[in-house]
Amino acid sequence: MNAIGETPPRSAVVAAYSLALLFLANMFNYADRALLGIVVEPIRKELHLSDTQIGVLQGFAFSLFFLVAGIAIARWVDRGNRRLILVLGVGLWSAATAATGLTHDFYSLALTRMLIGVGEATVFPAAMSLLADLYPGPKLSRAASIFQASSGVGIMTGSILAGVLGAWLGWRAMFELFGAAGVALVLLIALTMRATPRTVTTGPNVDAAPGAGALLATMRSIIAMPGFAWLAVGFGMSNMVLACLPVWGPAFLQRSHQVALENVGALIGPPAVIGAVLGNVVSGIIAARVIQRGGNRRAGLIVPIIALPIAAPAYAIFLFAPTLPVALAGVAVMNFMLASSLGPCVALAVSLVEPSRRAITSTVMLIAQTLLAFALGPLLIGQVSDALVPTYGEEALRYALATMLIAPLMASLLLWVARRRITTG
Repeated sequence: MNAIGETPPRSAVVAAYSLALLFLANMFNYADRALLGIVVEPIRKELHLSDTQIGVLQGFAFSLFFLVAGIAIARWVDRGNRRLILVLGVGLWSAATAATGLTHDFYSLALTRMLIGVGEATVFPAAMSLLADLYPGPKLSRAASIFQASSGVGIMTGSILAGVLGAWLGWRAMFELFGAAGVALVLLIALTMRATPRTVTTGPNVDAAPGAGALLATMRSIIAMPGFAWLAVGFGMSNMVLACLPVWGPAFLQRSHQVALENVGALIGPPAVIGAVLGNVVSGIIAARVIQRGGNRRAGLIVPIIALPIAAPAYAIFLFAPTLPVALAGVAVMNFMLASSLGPCVALAVSLVEPSRRAITSTVMLIAQTLLAFALGPLLIGQVSDALVPTYGEEALRYALATMLIAPLMASLLLWVARRRITTG
């Protein structure tokens, strides 16, 4: 047994089971994130909120604490018991999800979003650190893509159940039920997940001090690697539409297509998630083959570089299609293409550093994703929607969502530059 109390897994079956538990944790993570987006209309009306306030709740209130906590947690993940960190994170966000049902105004709702953000910040760095040890070498791209596919499953599950339960029991009881389900996941992970040994490394780049100064120095050195900043920003921009869809997609369908609350999750969830899951899996398989043939991980970026521009016209179809079935078809194609960046980008990032920096590196990627996709995107759409209401009324949200059309094109360009500048991996 090593210094942090982690013992080696005995077989590939253990690795697969660990991946399955991480899949479940991230699925719950994204399911809980999707809840507010589905019931945003009844909450907005009951608590008298503007679209800008909704953007703050879904963006900065969640993302700021998600980001700040994520940086500290990443350092903890690189040195602490990753299973324990995961259990504590799932427990915190599940409790905060249940407490959402007790909120009565903008500020109390913002507080629960902040706590959810802190709890959910544990999953990504812990998972990427574990996966890099469970699936070394070329297998990491495929494992990372399977893990990332859980976000789509979570969004679909959360969206469908939130709509049905929200219409049947009310939005408050719906949040409380999801929080209780998270407690069961906490017990499953705590009682059945085997600990995973770390890859032991030595050398001048292995950090010895856990202080804030060393953490910032480590992050600066990671960002300074050739091409990494382009990779991180490109990854963040590639997620902008994916992040905004769960926040504003259900409200858009309710306002512009008159979809009922009990149906909205079932309508938008399956095409969005099936597209995203298939995109994750297919892109991971293709990227792994390209990497094997090319002999380096940066070769896998060609997959999102080609796929992301195709997402832009599909997104336009979703926004401006004359009928609901055509709009939902646009969602499926759009998410398939957008999901192509998730596995290849993160797998490349963590492959550029030694094992002791994997969680910090994944968190730097998460910072870019959080700031651009989850914080800026929803808030920008909310502000534009409020500004356009005097002119377009309920259709203002449609045109606000259109501000994101350029994001996949810019992301593809940034990843192309990253691929040219990264010299290792």
